[in-house]
Amino acid sequence: MRTKVLGLLTATLITVSALSAPIMSNPAVAATSYTVTFNANGGSGTMAKQVIPVKGKVLSTVKFTRDAHRFIGWSLTKTGPVKYFKTSIVRTKKNLTVYAQWKPTVATPSLLGHNLGKLLWSDSFTGTADGLIDSTNWTSRYCGHENANGGGTCHNSEKQWYTPDAIRLDGTPQGNAVITTKRVTTAPTNAGNCMSPPCSYTSGRFDTQNKVSFKYGYIETRMKMPAGGANWPAFWALGDAMTEVGWPLAGEIDIAEQGGNLPMRNSAAVHFSKTNTATCCGNHSYVVGEEKYQANYQADFHTYGLAWQPNRLEFYVDREVFWTVTPVNVSGQWVFNEPFFLILNNAVGGNVGFGGSYTGWAESKTIIDYVHAWELNGQGLVVKK
Repeated sequence: MRTKVLGLLTATLITVSALSAPIMSNPAVAATSYTVTFNANGGSGTMAKQVIPVKGKVLSTVKFTRDAHRFIGWSLTKTGPVKYFKTSIVRTKKNLTVYAQWKPTVATPSLLGHNLGKLLWSDSFTGTADGLIDSTNWTSRYCGHENANGGGTCHNSEKQWYTPDAIRLDGTPQGNAVITTKRVTTAPTNAGNCMSPPCSYTSGRFDTQNKVSFKYGYIETRMKMPAGGANWPAFWALGDAMTEVGWPLAGEIDIAEQGGNLPMRNSAAVHFSKTNTATCCGNHSYVVGEEKYQANYQADFHTYGLAWQPNRLEFYVDREVFWTVTPVNVSGQWVFNEPFFLILNNAVGGNVGFGGSYTGWAESKTIIDYVHAWELNGQGLVVKK
């Protein structure tokens, strides 16, 4: 990242609050350098913003080091209990805009019968409206069946093009990643291939393959599911071994999987190989659990979680367990003591019955508030690659 700063002549102090837009203590338009103090008290995770009129003054370009909290021409300090996360500086001919963003304070949930420890990993999708998801955590995918492409995408005769353009941050104080799915009548530009033509939708899929891996712990997302028949949203995981042994031998854990035609049903599934054979797909088997008539999952946000221990997978909605899987339930290869990567997507249509028939909508939205991972009963491993 490159930033632009003003020359070192006079100074104006700007206090950037994590809770609201900053107030410039001395708005001296003639200032040619600025000292920025970041005040992280509260740690709300919102994006603060200050626009400074600079009247066309010449700026110099310097390199920015995120972890050092400092860069040439600026003096950065912080107060409060929340760690510094990110700044960016945008300069036009008339204004210098300073943004500050903080990691939100994440409360540890309570699960009956379990002890949750430290937060191992977190993405709260905070940022500016129409911003991109964090590329150090996630890769946005196009359609393609290669195992290195997020484990392979656009199977099951689904009728969407996946495009990174469908995935954006919404810039709200809460912070959300939004997958916008659209009905289209012509092929979009720069959207890659339709794997089961004719395709009639654009949508999004992103995952942590080769960036972040998870083994054990409690993994949770908070989401609002898309409304309308043919939508097929999911929060799920595939084994890191996908690129070596393929599916289903690498294993699949569907933490939350829903159909747009059944707003009051949430399901989870575990997919596995019946034999120690990597060839797809006649050796595939699966087990399914579901939660029905407890809520309309399209009407509001709900949490979906996996409490993962050796030889045990527990599936949660709103932090209440509804289904458990152990090797006893899986009459095949138990590969669920190995690292997995996470996936979020909304497919459309397909030949496996999820979502039902299209019901005439022009656009749907899958809204993801966060993904967090905690230690569970002293266990949990997250590896950044």
